[in-house]
This record gives sequence, structure tokens and C-alpha cells, in this order.
Amino acid sequence: MRTATSAAVSSREVGERAKETVKSVRELLRAVKNAVHDQLRRGAPTVVNALDRSFETASKTLLETLRVVDKKTNKEQTELLRAYQSFLQKQVELIEGRLKVLERAARED
Repeated sequence: MRTATSAAVSSREVGERAKETVKSVRELLRAVKNAVHDQLRRGAPTVVNALDRSFETASKTLLETLRVVDKKTNKEQTELLRAYQSFLQKQVELIEGRLKVLERAARED
């Protein structure tokens, strides 16, 4: 049987792991943004600005989502985080698909 103390520790650990995840995602977004920015800097400043705003919005959305999740029970947090994980995995799959198409097109050029 879980005590209130063990539940609090568990919630604290979840919160800490969520913060670590946010930090990792922020670093990843920053690295991707910088890489894309470098690629586009010379010819497309409008696209660079749009991507900057998009990455910033994604980072803020993730932070807000995790703030909301932190206020839920452990079970609710698990369900919400699994759903969010699934959403992010689908986005990664879309990006990977686009990259494969671009890589194929680059080989054909």
C-alpha cells in the first residue's frame, strides 16, 4: 500500500523527470532551430523567422502541457503523457517521411 509520502515522492520524481524532459526537448528544439537557421540564413529570412516562431511556440506549448499534467493524479499524468508521447511520435514519423522524400530527390538530382 502506498503512503501519502511515497505518493508525494513519486509525484516529485515525475515532476523532476518532466522538467528534465522539457530541458532535453528545449535543447533539441534549439539545436534543430540552429541547424535549420544556418541552412536558410542566406536565402530565406522570412522562412527563418517563421521557423523561429514555430519552435518557440512548440517549446511554450510543451511547458504549458507539462504544467497542466503536473496538477493531475499519477494515473491521469500517465494517461496524458502517453497520449502526448503518441502525438509527438506521429509528428516524428511525418518529419522522417519528409526527410526520406527529400533524400530520395537529392539522390536523383
